[in-house]
Amino acid sequence: MSKTIVIIGVTGIQGSSVANTFLPLPEWQVRGITRNTDSLAAQNLADKGVEMIKADIDDPQSLVPAFEGAAVIFSNTDFFTHLQDALASPDLGRTPDEISEYAYNREVTQGIKIAQVAASPLVLRTLERFVYSSLCDVRKWSRGKYTTVHHYNSKTDTIRTIEAQFPELAARMSTVQLGHYATMWKAFPSMAPQKQPDGSFLVIRQVSAGLKFPFVVAHRDTGSFVKALVDLPPKKDLLGVSQTLTWPEWMAIWGDVLGVQAGFQQVSKDDFFRDVPQALRKDLEDTYDFIEEFGFTGGDPAVLTPEELDFQIPLTSMEDYIRSEDWSSVLNA
Repeated sequence: MSKTIVIIGVTGIQGSSVANTFLPLPEWQVRGITRNTDSLAAQNLADKGVEMIKADIDDPQSLVPAFEGAAVIFSNTDFFTHLQDALASPDLGRTPDEISEYAYNREVTQGIKIAQVAASPLVLRTLERFVYSSLCDVRKWSRGKYTTVHHYNSKTDTIRTIEAQFPELAARMSTVQLGHYATMWKAFPSMAPQKQPDGSFLVIRQVSAGLKFPFVVAHRDTGSFVKALVDLPPKKDLLGVSQTLTWPEWMAIWGDVLGVQAGFQQVSKDDFFRDVPQALRKDLEDTYDFIEEFGFTGGDPAVLTPEELDFQIPLTSMEDYIRSEDWSSVLNA
């Protein structure tokens, strides 16, 4: 008899990868949650075989029929959508602190609502695994040095609430910490390699050349991480990394694949974050300072890497990722 995995945010980067991983598996049925089942992304997933359910994570009652009968729930919430909403609407926050706190509160509230329904007796009757897309506890692993990295704190505080208020759900929970998105350059063109007057390319960052980054091709590999956590016992924390590289190493691959000269340039925080809205700037500055000082997971010994698993999972190398992309907008800039 097949089992059902329910995917929150199934049309998004993480959720669609999870769906595409589980769809070919005959022992699994895939159910996706979205607010708009008429969207092109939702229709495309339905055509592939995903059971699309209209539900809203702000409305817990709408989640009940979506969660019923689930063996696995993948929970994914988005701090930055709420931040963008607040930046666009002065009524939601006027100062940088108010805007960040609004996004923090919205993500925590949504995460708790999801957990509340997942922890109901009706859902727990069949639920084997609750996989939560998280990030590390910056306050803990920096020993209190960094306390206002809101997009990390919102996920950490959601986990703490689940552990305190929903122990039966917590006993079934595992977490995945997705690394640095390799696709970030698409959303922020300034993060793409920049063409220089001599025709070479530089990627410009505020971090040091020797800092190792856990790059992730999230739209491909998130599903592999979630499947691994489903196959493992509960209460595991997995780093979602496709390949770990320094930025100079990443650019060496990029240049080799595209046949151009490529390198790395470190700049000051002030230069790198000059055009970032103040509501986001302090958050990002502290994020990268934390990673520089303590590492992406803060040195948490409980976090597993894919290499530490007893089985191999399919992952995308940076060379394969770079070959798969259309870089014409960067090369012809």
